[in-house]
Amino acid sequence: MSKILLIASQKGGVGKSTTAINISSVLANQGHDVLLVDSDRQASVSEWWAERKLHHPDKPKIACIQKYGELDDTLIDLRNRYEYVIVDVTGRDSEEMRSAMVVADILLTPVKASQVDINTLPNMCKIIKQSRVFNKRLLSYVFLSIAPSNPKINEIEQAKRTILDFSELQLLKTVVFDRKIYRDCMADGLAVTELNGRADSEISAKKEMLALVEEVLHGQI
Repeated sequence: MSKILLIASQKGGVGKSTTAINISSVLANQGHDVLLVDSDRQASVSEWWAERKLHHPDKPKIACIQKYGELDDTLIDLRNRYEYVIVDVTGRDSEEMRSAMVVADILLTPVKASQVDINTLPNMCKIIKQSRVFNKRLLSYVFLSIAPSNPKINEIEQAKRTILDFSELQLLKTVVFDRKIYRDCMADGLAVTELNGRADSEISAKKEMLALVEEVLHGQI
């Protein structure tokens, strides 16, 4: 059964585009038919896709389009053509986010482990609640992204405790840490799961993304 997965947040710089391209790549490498919808005018996803198409033609194919404004009718049509439609929208309350939310199967919200970022979640929950009036099947998840890797910093556990208070968002176990390898892959047109190196950062990043996909799409939560 085809699915529309919306990556959305009320704040920029939380790793939305990185999440979108890595999830898409995991699915494509598993043999699924995947479309990326770039609805963020910064076009990070489109730039990654163009780099991939030019320099890595041997990698599994991922389709990509740019679409702005109201997305609902377009996404309904695309769901009939692809197994997975992955939508990346701008990091704020937008027409693209709201129109995609009323037809999406899954909403995935990355958030940093900081009070400034967590303060955006009440409004996100309000929008989710409004969307469920029209889209009762919507599943909404939140996960910690670009998290500090220093074990002496206890921001992660503090953030988790706070996020659990938001009933409209289900907190995932997977935490995606702040790793340079994600930024390098974004520039190179690859996903972390497509790397062949044995560096600890690569291995850890691969595990994070595979775990995230497993939680979001297979119910292992």
